[in-house]
Amino acid sequence: MLKSLLGLVGLGGPEYDAKILARDARSMIDMVHGQHGAASLESIAATCREHINLVHERGLNDPQFYEQGIVQLTELNKAARMRRENAVWSGITLAVIYVRAEILGDLGMPAKNVIEGFMQKWEHDGNLGDEYEGTDIY
Repeated sequence: MLKSLLGLVGLGGPEYDAKILARDARSMIDMVHGQHGAASLESIAATCREHINLVHERGLNDPQFYEQGIVQLTELNKAARMRRENAVWSGITLAVIYVRAEILGDLGMPAKNVIEGFMQKWEHDGNLGDEYEGTDIY
Protein backbone atom coordinates (compact mmCIF):
# COMPACT_ATOMS: atom_id res chain seq x y z
CA MET A 1 0.00 0.00 0.00
CA LEU A 2 2.76 2.42 0.88
CA LYS A 3 4.44 1.73 -2.44
CA SER A 4 1.27 2.55 -4.37
CA LEU A 5 0.80 5.77 -2.38
CA LEU A 6 4.36 6.81 -3.10
CA GLY A 7 3.76 6.06 -6.77
CA LEU A 8 0.77 8.39 -6.80
CA VAL A 9 2.84 11.32 -5.56
CA GLY A 10 5.74 10.55 -7.90
CA LEU A 11 8.03 9.00 -5.28
CA GLY A 12 7.86 5.40 -6.35
CA GLY A 13 7.52 3.05 -9.22
CA PRO A 14 9.93 1.96 -11.90
CA GLU A 15 10.47 5.45 -13.35
CA TYR A 16 11.49 6.77 -9.96
CA ASP A 17 13.73 3.75 -9.34
CA ALA A 18 15.42 4.28 -12.69
CA LYS A 19 16.03 7.94 -11.92
CA ILE A 20 17.60 7.06 -8.55
CA LEU A 21 19.81 4.36 -10.12
CA ALA A 22 21.07 6.78 -12.78
CA ARG A 23 21.84 9.37 -10.10
CA ASP A 24 23.61 6.79 -7.93
CA ALA A 25 25.66 5.49 -10.86
CA ARG A 26 26.89 8.98 -11.74
CA SER A 27 27.62 9.81 -8.09
CA MET A 28 29.52 6.58 -7.52
CA ILE A 29 31.66 7.05 -10.62
CA ASP A 30 32.40 10.67 -9.70
CA MET A 31 33.41 9.49 -6.23
CA VAL A 32 35.78 6.76 -7.45
CA HIS A 33 37.40 9.14 -9.93
CA GLY A 34 38.09 11.53 -7.08
CA GLN A 35 39.47 8.91 -4.70
CA HIS A 36 41.38 6.41 -6.84
CA GLY A 37 44.26 6.40 -9.27
CA ALA A 38 44.35 4.66 -12.63
CA ALA A 39 45.38 1.24 -11.30
CA SER A 40 42.52 1.23 -8.81
CA LEU A 41 40.04 2.40 -11.44
CA GLU A 42 41.06 -0.52 -13.63
CA SER A 43 40.56 -2.86 -10.68
CA ILE A 44 37.13 -1.37 -9.94
CA ALA A 45 36.05 -1.76 -13.57
CA ALA A 46 37.29 -5.37 -13.67
CA THR A 47 35.55 -6.21 -10.38
CA CYS A 48 32.33 -4.66 -11.62
CA ARG A 49 32.43 -6.57 -14.92
CA GLU A 50 33.31 -9.84 -13.17
CA HIS A 51 30.35 -9.63 -10.81
CA ILE A 52 27.92 -8.56 -13.52
CA ASN A 53 29.01 -11.56 -15.60
CA LEU A 54 28.54 -13.89 -12.61
CA VAL A 55 24.99 -12.65 -12.06
CA HIS A 56 24.28 -13.10 -15.77
CA GLU A 57 25.59 -16.67 -15.72
CA ARG A 58 23.71 -17.65 -12.56
CA GLY A 59 20.56 -15.87 -13.74
CA LEU A 60 20.66 -17.56 -17.15
CA ASN A 61 20.97 -14.14 -18.82
CA ASP A 62 17.36 -13.39 -17.93
CA PRO A 63 16.72 -10.31 -15.77
CA GLN A 64 13.73 -11.93 -14.11
CA PHE A 65 16.20 -14.29 -12.39
CA TYR A 66 18.70 -11.61 -11.24
CA GLU A 67 17.16 -10.87 -7.83
CA GLN A 68 19.13 -13.67 -6.10
CA GLY A 69 22.29 -12.28 -7.68
CA ILE A 70 21.58 -8.90 -6.13
CA VAL A 71 21.18 -10.54 -2.72
CA GLN A 72 24.54 -12.29 -3.13
CA LEU A 73 26.25 -9.11 -4.33
CA THR A 74 24.84 -7.20 -1.37
CA GLU A 75 26.41 -9.72 1.01
CA LEU A 76 29.76 -9.50 -0.80
CA ASN A 77 29.48 -5.72 -0.69
CA LYS A 78 28.97 -5.72 3.09
CA ALA A 79 31.96 -8.00 3.57
CA ALA A 80 34.21 -5.80 1.39
CA ARG A 81 33.10 -2.71 3.30
CA MET A 82 33.86 -4.40 6.63
CA ARG A 83 37.34 -5.34 5.38
CA ARG A 84 37.79 -1.77 4.11
CA GLU A 85 38.54 -2.94 0.60
CA ASN A 86 37.38 0.25 -1.07
CA ALA A 87 38.13 -0.74 -4.66
CA VAL A 88 36.28 -4.05 -4.30
CA TRP A 89 33.39 -2.33 -2.52
CA SER A 90 33.15 0.26 -5.30
CA GLY A 91 33.18 -2.37 -8.06
CA ILE A 92 30.48 -4.44 -6.39
CA THR A 93 28.36 -1.34 -5.71
CA LEU A 94 28.49 -0.45 -9.40
CA ALA A 95 27.60 -4.05 -10.28
CA VAL A 96 24.54 -3.92 -8.00
CA ILE A 97 23.37 -0.68 -9.62
CA TYR A 98 23.95 -2.15 -13.10
CA VAL A 99 22.01 -5.35 -12.39
CA ARG A 100 19.14 -3.43 -10.76
CA ALA A 101 19.03 -1.23 -13.87
CA GLU A 102 18.91 -4.32 -16.09
CA ILE A 103 15.89 -5.58 -14.17
CA LEU A 104 14.10 -2.31 -15.03
CA GLY A 105 14.66 -2.87 -18.75
CA ASP A 106 14.64 0.22 -20.97
CA LEU A 107 14.03 2.50 -18.00
CA GLY A 108 17.38 1.42 -16.55
CA MET A 109 19.38 2.27 -19.67
CA PRO A 110 20.77 5.60 -18.39
CA ALA A 111 22.33 3.93 -15.33
CA LYS A 112 23.58 0.98 -17.38
CA ASN A 113 25.10 3.29 -19.99
CA VAL A 114 27.00 5.32 -17.38
CA ILE A 115 28.46 2.19 -15.79
CA GLU A 116 29.17 0.54 -19.13
CA GLY A 117 31.04 3.66 -20.24
CA PHE A 118 33.12 3.59 -17.06
CA MET A 119 33.96 -0.10 -17.53
CA GLN A 120 34.87 0.34 -21.19
CA LYS A 121 37.12 3.26 -20.35
CA TRP A 122 38.99 1.47 -17.56
CA GLU A 123 39.01 -2.19 -18.58
CA HIS A 124 42.35 -2.98 -20.11
CA ASP A 125 44.43 -6.00 -20.90
CA GLY A 126 46.50 -5.46 -17.77
CA ASN A 127 49.41 -3.67 -19.43
CA LEU A 128 48.14 -0.12 -19.66
CA GLY A 129 47.78 0.41 -15.91
CA ASP A 130 51.48 -0.19 -15.21
CA GLU A 131 52.61 2.93 -17.04
CA TYR A 132 50.06 5.11 -15.23
CA GLU A 133 50.37 3.64 -11.75
CA GLY A 134 50.37 6.31 -9.08
CA THR A 135 48.96 9.04 -11.29
CA ASP A 136 45.63 10.75 -10.91
CA ILE A 137 44.58 10.67 -14.56
CA TYR A 138 41.09 9.61 -15.51
